[in-house]
Amino acid sequence: MRLRLRDAYTPAELEALYPAPHDHRRWPDHILRVDLTIQVARFIYNGGPVADLSCGDGAIARALAIRPILGDLAPGYGLHGPLEDTIREISHVSLYVCCETLEHLDDPDEVLRLIRRKADRLVLSTPIGETIGHNPEHYWGWDEDGIRQMLESTGFHPIVQTALTMPAYDVAYQIWGCR
Repeated sequence: MRLRLRDAYTPAELEALYPAPHDHRRWPDHILRVDLTIQVARFIYNGGPVADLSCGDGAIARALAIRPILGDLAPGYGLHGPLEDTIREISHVSLYVCCETLEHLDDPDEVLRLIRRKADRLVLSTPIGETIGHNPEHYWGWDEDGIRQMLESTGFHPIVQTALTMPAYDVAYQIWGCR
């Protein structure tokens, strides 16, 4: 399942929505998701440069590498602006971190193709089965099959996948490690 939830925001609307990088420590479900994502990343990571250009507070990439390449849509890093642009500015990396990002993008397939050209491996997280009205910032909702199909069609080969379901918070995440 893959479902377009809403039209893309304008650049001005995006700037208003994301004035500063996201801090995952504000929500208990995000803390647990970040911790689990770090474990999945460690399972597939084989050393070398790590990049995350939608990093928020950068917790995942910083847990993996001493000097990760960090960026965000919001100002706060040397690389900031739309991921579709900043990904073109980095050189090849061993691991790319793409967490809680694809659902915010107008063309997630193109972004994954761009990442594939720059990265040997990918760790990705995104909500599971989101529908219209759940989060006004998200453009897309999908299930595990929808993400697997997108990963494979853009050149990634999943090697590990797990899900984190938190009924008390009415949220579920899928976390993928790919080569």
